[in-house]
Amino acid sequence: MNREYRVLWLVCLLLAPVWSAVSPLLAADDAKEPEVISLTTKDGVGLKVTYYASSLGKQATPVILLADRKDSRSVYDNLAKRLQSPGKDDNHKSFAVLAVDLRGHGDSTKQSLPNGQTRQIDASKLGRKEVAAIVQFDMAAIRRFLVKKNDAGNLNLNRLSIVGAGLGASVAVNWAAIDWSFPPLAVGKQGQDVKALVLVSPKWTYQGLQLNQALRQPGVQQEIAFLIMYGKRDRRLVTDAKRIKKQLERYHPEPENPEPEKPNSLTFLTPDVGLQGTQFLTEAGRDAEDQIIQFLSFHVTDKDLEWTSRKHH
Repeated sequence: MNREYRVLWLVCLLLAPVWSAVSPLLAADDAKEPEVISLTTKDGVGLKVTYYASSLGKQATPVILLADRKDSRSVYDNLAKRLQSPGKDDNHKSFAVLAVDLRGHGDSTKQSLPNGQTRQIDASKLGRKEVAAIVQFDMAAIRRFLVKKNDAGNLNLNRLSIVGAGLGASVAVNWAAIDWSFPPLAVGKQGQDVKALVLVSPKWTYQGLQLNQALRQPGVQQEIAFLIMYGKRDRRLVTDAKRIKKQLERYHPEPENPEPEKPNSLTFLTPDVGLQGTQFLTEAGRDAEDQIIQFLSFHVTDKDLEWTSRKHH
């Protein structure tokens, strides 16, 4: 080994520990800037979403963030950025995140009608028909977007997770039941993608959206991990949570020796507070984010879930 190579080799040895410490920070700094994207539903509603791309490609776990009624996707900005870009105190992998303004919320307030006119949608006036359309049409547009990202190798749709608060929680459960109702195809995979649901202040009935039938879907009962969070000062939510637990607990037995770093597939977090929905998440801050990230990492990201193309769709 000549002198120049010996010097280079020694420098590399000396810098190796420094690089090991710095490289995770560089990876976080290299995270792509969030991208605001416009989607259109089959019934003409323009949806605004923000996509936080992961650095892990086909290994990335996609997470859909659905806010409560009258809230916008911006309430999830901190959680989305942390999911996408683990900080120096985090040890989780980068997620691919899609924060959504459902119809009538945030920047998703216009619907193009067949007659060429434009209709304004007001979140405060959403009736049963509009709420049902969120599940049927809004979520279908979101899934089409994620299918394209999956087939481009940007994420693994087979790891799909959803965080929903209030209205978003009801939408998440009902759409997960639709997802798990798709029959298997001989030529490839369709549906059966949702593997975890984080439900913040879920209600048994929300503007006609009921959890009862959705929670009876076999795939939802048996294949999805549930993290349910709410403030236990609200008696109605406590009652609703007990009904949810009754539907699911036989499929998610408590381990004999539970470990904090290994949350059960049916986990309830119920601090003694009155705040609910996205206000609950905002007030809980980093503690709630820690619980969500740990849950999704253990039950989805760290599982061996195969990536498959969806080009047959």
